Amino acid sequence: MSRFKFGVCEWSFPCWGPLSIKMASEAGFTGMQLGDAGGSLHAYPLTDKRVQDSYLEAAEKYGVELQSIHLYTLGHQGYVRSSFNSPEGKICRESIKNGIIAASQMHIPTVIVDGMRMNTRAKRQHVFDMERYAAELADVYGVNIAMETDMTLEEHLQFLDALHGKVTLCFDTHNPVMYGTGKPADLIRALGRERMDHFHMKESRPNEDGYITVETPIVLLGQGITQFQDSVQAIKDIGYEGWIISENFYYRPNLMIKGEDPVSLAKKDVKTLRAAFQAKRIPPPSKY
Repeated sequence: MSRFKFGVCEWSFPCWGPLSIKMASEAGFTGMQLGDAGGSLHAYPLTDKRVQDSYLEAAEKYGVELQSIHLYTLGHQGYVRSSFNSPEGKICRESIKNGIIAASQMHIPTVIVDGMRMNTRAKRQHVFDMERYAAELADVYGVNIAMETDMTLEEHLQFLDALHGKVTLCFDTHNPVMYGTGKPADLIRALGRERMDHFHMKESRPNEDGYITVETPIVLLGQGITQFQDSVQAIKDIGYEGWIISENFYYRPNLMIKGEDPVSLAKKDVKTLRAAFQAKRIPPPSKY
């Protein structure tokens, strides 16, 4: 069996839910990273058994493994950067707890808690407190915590080592280029295999000034300037085995040209990933 498995984020498709799982399967992905279905804004849908069953049934039907739950809504709310006992901090802790409970009930191994934009000392401490809380609670429920972040190498090492290995990384190879925190391949090699839970991969082209920002167009893998091939080589070099997750946006207008649709675009990224990692398609066994 190949040492690499290829999945996709639920929000890479124009809709969430079982249809996104079907589209992922049609594209050739064998795994999916779920969002949180609206999180605190929708009374934590993933803790509802009917919602859980709809995902699990679709995953079994289409041969897609549910790789993780990303607390997507929480990430956009930014409450992870709030103080622990503030109103926002309480929502953050409730979101983390419900995400962990849902993952445990659905037999999903990992929950991702963002740790982005820690641009003050206070925010860094707040995020640290939330990640530690998540790790302690996840240990009770038998779930792993991964974080996606935009830190430099030194900051990564200090932050993760202070958590004593209880939090690993959802390492996004795009982030170091966009945030100017280093070359992704250098960070991957320096951080090493043991600090990685899984990888996000996406690509961008530069704006007119030559920079990558949150507004610059996302493009298919291998068509941008965010050092995709260098990252692939670094992932191989550290001996990593596991999930490579596409975080492309297959419904963006800049991609939907010449008769393309989200599935046809996603198929191209699957082909690129398999060629880059030299992996054959082996469907995962059904778990449900």
